[in-house]
Amino acid sequence: MIGRPRTPAALLPALALVVAAGLAGCSDDPAPTPAAPSDTGVVHLPTSAAPTTDSAGHRIAQLPSQTAPVAMSEDRVRGVDYSYLEPVGWSRAERDLQPRPDTLLQPDDDGVRAFIAVERPIKVGSHSLAEVVDGLRAGFAGKGQTPLAAPERDIAGYHAMGIVVDQSEQVRDVYYVVAYTEKVYAIRLTYDPTHPEALGVYRAVLDSWSWG
Repeated sequence: MIGRPRTPAALLPALALVVAAGLAGCSDDPAPTPAAPSDTGVVHLPTSAAPTTDSAGHRIAQLPSQTAPVAMSEDRVRGVDYSYLEPVGWSRAERDLQPRPDTLLQPDDDGVRAFIAVERPIKVGSHSLAEVVDGLRAGFAGKGQTPLAAPERDIAGYHAMGIVVDQSEQVRDVYYVVAYTEKVYAIRLTYDPTHPEALGVYRAVLDSWSWG
């Protein structure tokens, strides 16, 4: 039987500390005003190719697409100003993680190496989502890791940006970060990339998200 993934606490950056450090160097100067667009007469045809970078220019990790539907129960997991449906075969649990997450789910099957954790929200005031995500990326880079991006998406009507970090060949973290009422929420999946079915469950959780 394969044990659950044990990620050293030192590799789990405290969201508040990382964001504070990353935003400490942010300038309060207003962003430059973009030049007015000009009509050059060029017609841009739509393309079906997936983007290779996110809106901030970070390279997107090529994660497996979801192929099988995920069964969701009628039970909602409730946290600070949010809730989401509990996937069938997953349950609320406690793990020795630092910082302590607001909510956490893990599979009922001990052989599935994965969990979904929502970090406790922190206030970020007027800082933009991109600034917060850059602060998180800087925290991972400072630990010698190479953060990539996940495709951007909406979470219950609010724009979210993604971060992908490989702790090892057997442990991958995927974060989606979203700002709601001047607080930032980091929703994290930790899983074994050789078992991508957990990624489908994670996406189903995000799809079922509700605020308030």
